Amino acid sequence: MSDTNEQVGTGTNLFTAGTVTGTARWFRETSDVLSIDEDDLEDTIAFVDKGGMTFLSPILPDLKAIVCSAGSRESHLAILSRESAVPCVLATTLTGDISDGDIVTLDLNDADTALIARTSAVTA
Repeated sequence: MSDTNEQVGTGTNLFTAGTVTGTARWFRETSDVLSIDEDDLEDTIAFVDKGGMTFLSPILPDLKAIVCSAGSRESHLAILSRESAVPCVLATTLTGDISDGDIVTLDLNDADTALIARTSAVTA
């Protein structure tokens, strides 16, 4: 069995951080954050729909990375991510579906553009 990566999006890379792989989880509202067990976040790549998702603040330092559909390098989320040294992709355009539990790889090697891929197991 081997893994394949299917590119499912691009975005603005906040800072170069190499390659980051983790488990996708969508955070759409405050209750999504309040219901989380912080011990489960070390492998979590958070996906959010808005650049100003300040409700991630309590868990942000525990996340592996963040992918956001909006925002800029000067947004509140970007500032918090830099301060916490959490890799962050902003102004993301997804060309494929990402669901909770998907294994996602972020290529954060380019200073400007991040590539987002979903990893799938392939049986030989």
